[in-house]
Amino acid sequence: MHDRFYLRLLSSLYISTFFIRASFGIMLATLPIYLNITSGYIGYGIVSAASPLFEMGTVLFIGAVVDRYGRKIVLLSGLLTAALMLFLLSITKNLYMIFCINAAHGMAAGAILVSSLALLTDYAPEHRRGREMGAFDAFNMLGWVVGYAVGALFLEFFKGSLGHTFLIAGVMALFGCLYCFVNITEPKKHDVLCEKIRFDKIIGVLKQRSVLLLTLPWFIVFMIIGAVMTFLTVSTAKGGILTISPILLSGIIGGAGIVLITTQVIFGRLSDKYGRLPIMVIGTIGFVGVMTVIGVGYGLALTPNGEDVKNSILRFWPLLGLFGIMALAFGPSALSSLADEAQETTRGVTMAVYSIVISAGMFIGVPSVAAIFDQFGGPGVLIFMIACAIAMLVLIIARYVQLKHRRTHD
Repeated sequence: MHDRFYLRLLSSLYISTFFIRASFGIMLATLPIYLNITSGYIGYGIVSAASPLFEMGTVLFIGAVVDRYGRKIVLLSGLLTAALMLFLLSITKNLYMIFCINAAHGMAAGAILVSSLALLTDYAPEHRRGREMGAFDAFNMLGWVVGYAVGALFLEFFKGSLGHTFLIAGVMALFGCLYCFVNITEPKKHDVLCEKIRFDKIIGVLKQRSVLLLTLPWFIVFMIIGAVMTFLTVSTAKGGILTISPILLSGIIGGAGIVLITTQVIFGRLSDKYGRLPIMVIGTIGFVGVMTVIGVGYGLALTPNGEDVKNSILRFWPLLGLFGIMALAFGPSALSSLADEAQETTRGVTMAVYSIVISAGMFIGVPSVAAIFDQFGGPGVLIFMIACAIAMLVLIIARYVQLKHRRTHD
């Protein structure tokens, strides 16, 4: 019976996460074309940033609600809200309305992410937590890439009626909500809930050095991810560096998704076996390596022309592939480390801090990279990404020092 409950819980979290992220990926891929955004990046960047901004501003309260009233009710509320907002997108092109819809999306995303991670932390045994977090991270990212790939295909198939893409995305989110409603239960609910929402407990979590060192690297990762995902379609449509068809783009992203779901589970299992920090270090080296190879390729390009830069970078494809695979080690090891550090009655707030930093990364990264690109072009964005990778390396070194100091005094 326990195994059946556990499998139903995992399938609910993974499937709902996949569908909600896929629905968001579809929206991200099609929205700029739906709004006919092919220039003026900064305006669209501000509209897109509404989602992470409002997630960032509300998620600590959401985390406190998760700790006080339970995980399932918050998860279902977030999934239902996300589905409704996607349906609303299909009937408007008004930028003010879309800003508000994206804001509601952000709050829903925070509710989904925090409650899902709290549930996993509650019920995943510590010796298997890395594997389960790795699978969650895989379905989370796979949803984004598959959704983005499907959205790119929709650009071809729904050229005259892109509003239909949001209806399809809304149905996907609604399915995730119904699946969770049927399958999730919380037998440990009263053991992990606090008696009331307390401000001092929230502050206590925010002051934990271990929580900050495990979450701040995600801020850097999502600055890069948010910028790339938001402007990839715009660049394709404009005929810039990424002069490839949406169908080919879909194939590339879909192939990347297969790699994700395999590597995340493997790296998660390795973190269970060999420890979280060594696998996090591998992931960090991967990020730094990718950014360095891109920088070298850009510097060796014959001209700043997009085609020359692309060819110069791609000639280092073996190193890009190696470092790219290594970078994927970061997600499952970092998430399971955070779960290990979370206290039982503050897991919602702890995971809310994680949500805040990734939201902040998206919020700051999208308009910042837009402004850098408008002002300095590709070289400016490249320097920005390399600086992010170096900052991430510094944070992981600080985590190593902290753990070494903790072992010395235990």
